[in-house]
Amino acid sequence: MAALMYQIFSSSVLVSLGLYHLISTTRNYLKSPQQSYFAKPFHPFPHNCLRHLQLYLVILCFIIAFAHQLLLSAESDPLVKGHTPVHRFTSLQSAAVLFLFLLLSDSPSSLLPLPPDLFFTLGFAVFFLQYSVSSTAATVQTSDLQANCDTISARISALVSLLCLILACQPRLFVADVGLGAAFCL
Repeated sequence: MAALMYQIFSSSVLVSLGLYHLISTTRNYLKSPQQSYFAKPFHPFPHNCLRHLQLYLVILCFIIAFAHQLLLSAESDPLVKGHTPVHRFTSLQSAAVLFLFLLLSDSPSSLLPLPPDLFFTLGFAVFFLQYSVSSTAATVQTSDLQANCDTISARISALVSLLCLILACQPRLFVADVGLGAAFCL
C-alpha cells in the first residue's frame, strides 16, 4: 500500500510539473517574438512570495524519493525471498541518480545559477544515467509487469535526455521545449 501511495504521489507531482512547464513555455512563446524566444529550464511563479515554491516542492519530492530508494536497498526484495545483491545494487543506483537530480534541481535557486545551456547539458547526462539505470533494472526484474514498466520508464528517460541535448544545442527550438514538458507528463 505504501508503494502505491508513493507512485501516486510521484506521478501527480510529475504530471503537474509537466503541465506547468507546457503552459509556461507556450505562454512565453506567444508573448515574445519567435526570434527572441529562448528555452528556460525553470519558470518561476509570478508572485514574489511564491517565486521559488516550485523548486522547493521538487527538492522535497527528490528527498522523499531518495529516502525511499535507500530504504528499498536495505529491505528484502518482495518478489524474491531474502536479500538479493542485484536488488540492492539497482536501488542504490536509483538513489544515486536521484541524488544527482536533487543537486541539479538546486542549481536554479543557488547563489551561482547555471546558464540554461549548461543546465540542459547536465540534464541530458543525468537523464541518460536514469535511462541506463531503468534499462538495467528492467533486465533483472522477475515480474514481467515491472520489467515492462521499467522499460517504458527507460524509454521516456531516453526521450527526455535527447530533448535536453537538443535544447542545449538549439535553445530556441520551441517544439523541443514543448516535448520536454509533455515527456514530464508521461
